[in-house]
Amino acid sequence: MTRETLEQVKLRIHQRASFVLNITADWCPDCTVEQVKNLDDFECKLRELGLELVNLVVQKEKLVFLSEEHANLVESLGGHGYPRTILYRSGNPVSTDNVETLSSEALTELANEFSKLM
Repeated sequence: MTRETLEQVKLRIHQRASFVLNITADWCPDCTVEQVKNLDDFECKLRELGLELVNLVVQKEKLVFLSEEHANLVESLGGHGYPRTILYRSGNPVSTDNVETLSSEALTELANEFSKLM
C-alpha cells in the first residue's frame, strides 16, 4: 500500500487514474490496528484487478483534519467514518460508502464488488 499526500491523490484523480483510496485517521484503532493487519491480502486481490491501493491519512487527532482540503475531500466522499475505502474508476469515485470494512472476509467481499464495477 502506498501512503500518499493529498496532492498526490488529487494528481491521480486529475490524471483519471483507477485506484482504491483508503482514507484513515492516525487516532483510529479500526484503521491502525484492526484493518491494517488484513490489508496485504486485500492489496493482492486489488492488484489482480489492476488496481493500486493508496492510503491517505486525513486526521492525526480526533476531529482535527490536517487541512480544510482534507476535510472537503472527506465530506465530498460521504463524510466521517474511518477507515473509508473508495474505488476510483478513471478519476471518478464509483463506490464510496465502504466504512469500517475491517476483516479479511469483508475486504475480500469488497474486492469482489470492486471487480464488478471496473
